[in-house]
Order: sequence, then C-alpha cells, then structure tokens
Amino acid sequence: MKKLLSILDKNNPTSIIIHNNPDPDSLASAMALKRLLHVMRYKRVRIFYDGLVGRAENQAIIRILKIPLFRTKNMTPMKERQFILVDCQPYTGNVTLPEDTIPVAVIDHHPVSRKTSRVPFRDVRLDYGASSTIVSEYYESLRIPVPKDVATALFYAIFSETQSLGREGSQADKNAYLRLLPQISFAQLSKIQFPAISKEFVCNLSDVLVNTFYYKNLTGVILDQLPYPDFVAEMADFLVRIRNITWSICIGSYGNLLYISLRTTSIDANASRVMKKIIPKYETAGGHDMIAGAQVKIDRRKYKNIGPIKKEIVRKMLWELNQQPVKNLFRLVSNEEFLL
Repeated sequence: MKKLLSILDKNNPTSIIIHNNPDPDSLASAMALKRLLHVMRYKRVRIFYDGLVGRAENQAIIRILKIPLFRTKNMTPMKERQFILVDCQPYTGNVTLPEDTIPVAVIDHHPVSRKTSRVPFRDVRLDYGASSTIVSEYYESLRIPVPKDVATALFYAIFSETQSLGREGSQADKNAYLRLLPQISFAQLSKIQFPAISKEFVCNLSDVLVNTFYYKNLTGVILDQLPYPDFVAEMADFLVRIRNITWSICIGSYGNLLYISLRTTSIDANASRVMKKIIPKYETAGGHDMIAGAQVKIDRRKYKNIGPIKKEIVRKMLWELNQQPVKNLFRLVSNEEFLL
C-alpha cells in the first residue's frame, strides 16, 4: 500500500474503476480503497462502473452501505485523472476505460493479462479468493481501523466470492474473514445476505427451471434474453448446488453480448481452461479453477444464428467433460428428452 501511495498524486483526481456489472467483491474492495484514500487525504476519489447491477444482493450492498457510484461513460475528460482498476484488469473485455488509458494501478486476484504488465503498480494475487482480502490487508499494514460499514462490505464480499471460504478460499482470505468478523454490523449483513426478491425474479427463476437440462454430473440452461447480465452467474451458482452435480453452465443474451457462466464443485478442475476451450476463438474469458465467465460479441449479422451458437457451446462443454459426442440430454423438471 505504501508503494501505491508513493505513485498516486494527491493533487489529481483519482478514479477507481471496477468491472462492468459489478459484484460484491468489486463493490466492497472499491468502497474500502476509496475510504482508505480519504483517510490518507486524497480528496477527489470516485468509483466508476458500467453495465447493470441486477442481482438483489448486489443492489442491497449498494443501497444499505450507501456506496457512491458513477458511470464511466459519463466521466468528464481530465488529463490529470489517475485510474486505479480494482477486481479487474485493463482491456480484458469486462471493464470500461477511456480510450488509450493506462491505469496507474491494478489490484486484482485474477490471472494477469498482457496489458497489465504496462501498469506501474500491480498487486495481483492469484492465490487469493477475493480482491477484498487484498484491500483489507492494506488497512492492516497501515494500522488504520476499518469502519463498521467498510468491514461489513469486505466481510460479505469475501463470504460471497469464496462461498463462505469453501470455494477457492486461501489462508489469507480466512485470516481476513476472522479479522473483520468482530467489526461488522450483523444487522446490515443480514439485510444484504437475505434481500427481498421481486416477482420478476421468481418468474425468471421459473423459466430457468423449466428449461434446465442435465447429463450425468452436468446441468445447464440456455436462456434467450437475460433480465440482467449477471443473471447467468446467479443461476450457475444455483444449479451447481443440485445433488450429484459437479458442473453447471448458464448461457444467455443481453444486448449485443452473449454471457456464459461456468461453475464446478471440483477443487481439481480448471473452469477457466474449460471455458476458453468452449467459447468461439478471440473472445473474452476469465476465471479460476472453480468459477469462470465469458462474453461473446454478437453483431447483427450473427444475431439470427445466436441459437446455434449457444447450443454449440454446450456441445463443446459436453465434449470436454466426456470426450465423446452426447446426444441424449434430459430436462431437469420433467425428465423429458432435451433436444440440443
């Protein structure tokens, strides 16, 4: 953290950029970093994002903890503006940056991209389960108390990102989890973890269940238009919890992008490697051993063929898991044959 502070200029505005369609880890780590910079007398610090915050828990963490957010697309030009990317890396397809911008810093826990090597300050820890763990250690290293709302945000982010330390949680994540626990607001945590859900969500969930297919230890669903981009991640998390299932895949469209989420309960798997094999070449993908996501751009000429593209991704997924063509899939609810 001291190295980062030596690079930043207190006289220039600081823009913290998080990935599109932000999740609790990106929101919490950005919020915590912003508050820490304010303590260090950096006065013009703002958090920017693009996309949608659709998941009820993600909306709740913003609303209950009052996280101030601004749209990257509405950012006014400033030559002296300095950019810090949190929980993402430059030009990887899931973050919006002004053209030809090189951030001064990247704080992340995902595999390092080629363009990240050009960034002056890089704190990328692949063995950490959450970016929030990294930022929590900044407070620890500077011996600065963590405010209750910040502690609540960081704690929930680590809890969510690692599924209560059961998914890719490192010793550092465990240490941060236990260190933050006495400092959180349990009332706020409960409201974030168990938010009210909309009738629209229940309708969308019903559509998912009707269309979910399975084959051996894989379950998945191919959706048409998504209510919000991270709905695929939400449903992939849900489907992988089915008994005797170790893999889940969820595919759906939002705007001109096709979103794919992959989950596995196997600690020996490599979801990121599998994802890169099943999506079209030259598209954006990323993740870890047990969780992965991808985006595929669909132009107007390809849009009428988007159905076959989705089905081809599932076929490739089935091949990766079984090493042979699979013909007989079945619907989860009715057990009827599912035609791929």
